[in-house]
Amino acid sequence: MKNSLSRLMEKIDGWKEGAFPFFLLAIIGYAFYNVALRFVPVDFDDLVLLSSAKATANPLDFFAGDWGFGNYGYRPLHSLSLWLSYRVFGVSSGPAQLLNLFLHIAIIMLLYALLVKLYSSRNWILTFMLSCVALISLYTVSGPTWVSDRPTLFVTFFLMILLNYLARVPEGKLPKVWVLLLLSFLALMSKESGLILPLIALYYLVVELRTRLTHPAVLSLVIMLGAYGLLRFVIFGSNAATYTEAGYLFGRTYYENLGTLQGGMRIAAYAENVVKNILAVFLPIFDGQGKLSMIGTKMNSLVVVSCTLLIFVLSWGKKLTRFQRISLVIILLNGLIHFQLFRYRTLYIPQMALVIFAAASDQIKEKASARKALLFLAAALLVFWNMKMIGENLDLEMFNRMAKIREASFEQDILATSNRIDPDIVKQIILKYRH
Repeated sequence: MKNSLSRLMEKIDGWKEGAFPFFLLAIIGYAFYNVALRFVPVDFDDLVLLSSAKATANPLDFFAGDWGFGNYGYRPLHSLSLWLSYRVFGVSSGPAQLLNLFLHIAIIMLLYALLVKLYSSRNWILTFMLSCVALISLYTVSGPTWVSDRPTLFVTFFLMILLNYLARVPEGKLPKVWVLLLLSFLALMSKESGLILPLIALYYLVVELRTRLTHPAVLSLVIMLGAYGLLRFVIFGSNAATYTEAGYLFGRTYYENLGTLQGGMRIAAYAENVVKNILAVFLPIFDGQGKLSMIGTKMNSLVVVSCTLLIFVLSWGKKLTRFQRISLVIILLNGLIHFQLFRYRTLYIPQMALVIFAAASDQIKEKASARKALLFLAAALLVFWNMKMIGENLDLEMFNRMAKIREASFEQDILATSNRIDPDIVKQIILKYRH
C-alpha cells in the first residue's frame, strides 16, 4: 500500500509538465466564475435573444437572417446553441452560463498549450501565470459570465485551434487548406469578428510563408471572404455593414448612438475606436464605453495599467518572433474590425494576443533572467488584483439580479423596453426565479 501511494505521488508530480497545469487552470476558472451560474436571466439582451429562440420553429432559419436582435448581427452558431438550450432546459440560466464558462476554460487551455509550445514545457510556471492573466481579466470577464457574449467565445475558440495548428506545422510546409477554410467558416458563422481567422490565415501564408497570391490556399480564403460579404449583402442589403453603439468622442464627449454623428465627427469616431481598441490592450486607461477614466479607484488603475504595460515592455525585443508578429496583427485586425464601437468585450481576443506576445518573446527565454522574473511578478500581481477587483463586481451583479426579479414592476418594466421580448418568456422566468 505504501509503495502504491509513493508511485501515485511520483506520477502526480510528473503531471507538472503535462496534465496538471491544464487541470489547475480549469479548477481556478470554475472556482472564480461559477457565481455566474446563479445569475438570474434578467439581462435585456439575453431576454431578446431567448425570445427569438422561442419564436423560431426551424433553427436553420438563423443561417438566413439576423440573430434576433434587429441590429444586423449574423451569428447563427450562437442562435442555434441558444435554441437547443431553450428546448432542453427552458429558461434555466445555469446550463447556458455553464456552456459559456466551459468554452472560456477550453480557450484558456488552448492558449496555455500554445504558450508552452512557444516557450517551454519545463518552465511551465511562467506560461501558466500568463494564461491566468487571460483567464481573469477585465477584458475577458464578459465571455464566461454573459450568455449573449458566447459568439466571441466561439470565434476565439476556433482562433486558438488555428494558432495551435500553425505553431505545429513543420517549418517549410504549408498548412492544410481544408483546416484553414473549416476554422474560418466556423468563425464567420459565429460572429462578425470571425473575419480575424481568414485574415490571419492570409497574413500567415502571404507574409510569413511568402506564398504566391495565386496559390490555391490564398485564392480559397479570398473567395471565402468574398462569399461571406455577398451573403451579408443578400441578407441585410445596404445595412450589411451597419452597427451603431453609444460611446465617447475624444474620450470625453458622450454620444448615445454613433449613427447620429455626421460627417467628420463620425469619421473621427471610427478612427478613435480603432485607436482605442488597439491602445487599450497595452494601456487600459478607458472605461467600458471608451471614456478616459480610472478603473474604479486610483490604486486599481495604478496596478492594472502598470502591470499590463510592464508585461508588454518586458516582452519587446530588437527582433520580433513570428508569433509576436502574428499577435500584433491580431490586435491590429481586431481594432479595425471593431471600428464602430469600443467595449471591453471586444478586447477578449486581443487579451489572448497580448499574452501570446509575451510568451513568444526571445527576451525571456534565458534560464536565469531578471526580465523573466519581473515579467512573472507583474503577471502574478495583475492576476491576483483582478481576482479581487472582478470578484467583487460579480458578487454585486448576482445580488442586483436577484433584487431586480423581486421587484413588483419587473415584468411591466422589462416588457416596456422592447416588443422583441416575449411576455411568456418573462412569465416563465418570474415563475422559476421569484421566491
